[in-house]
Amino acid sequence: MTKRGALIVLDAAMLLSFTVLMSWRFSGVAAHEWIGLALIALILTHLVVHWGWVESSVTRIMTARRRRFVPLLLNVALFLSMGTALVSGIVISKVAFPNTLSPGNYLHWHSLHEISATLTLFILGLHVALNWDRIRTGCRHLVETSRRRSGRIPRPRQLPTIELVRRVAWVLGLCAVLAGGVWVAARAVPTHAEVLMTFPDGHRELVAPPADIARLQPGSTVPNPSRGGPKFFMIVTTLLVAAVIGRKVLRLRLSSV
Repeated sequence: MTKRGALIVLDAAMLLSFTVLMSWRFSGVAAHEWIGLALIALILTHLVVHWGWVESSVTRIMTARRRRFVPLLLNVALFLSMGTALVSGIVISKVAFPNTLSPGNYLHWHSLHEISATLTLFILGLHVALNWDRIRTGCRHLVETSRRRSGRIPRPRQLPTIELVRRVAWVLGLCAVLAGGVWVAARAVPTHAEVLMTFPDGHRELVAPPADIARLQPGSTVPNPSRGGPKFFMIVTTLLVAAVIGRKVLRLRLSSV
């Protein structure tokens, strides 16, 4: 497989992983968390491979040679929102890294997790719109390459070891800064001292969060496609709608921004 084909497969795996993660009942809590950790590894690989683009984009803006702010700002927004979702997901983990949060703190981090994940969904749709021409060209190249399996496929150019180490260091450092920033920012916001509960007799009341809300619920580790399936398709539909809006309404294109 060529480098372009490998990148298409990598990006497709990231996209599929995220859509599955958006509906935890579809996979169950355990698989949800392990898929999330796998997504972190995929994102780190993606960042290392494309770090040259990041540096060149920042250089263009700083030197004011080509003011292409939209792609860089959109990618930064995606990194921040998805990073926040993944960091908060690790904090509220119940399987991979069982949390020791109080019920109020758990609800606080869980709210941050849901808000950032939902925001990521819309930004990801715009990201797909922005890169649609490249995605289409890459998929066509992947199909054509698979048809020419009998031909000799050129070996992709490999990064020098020093350059690879430098990119990995930058990416890990940036991720560490993001994780620390999310932790500090979230700790500065008050926790959920009370929640609105509906009791069996029908009345509602503000009470302290129940103690078992931060614990792993029986049966939640088992996939439930009947409940998670509809949400999964709703997530995919929302992503496609955001991509269409970005493409047709906002006219996001790498060549025009």
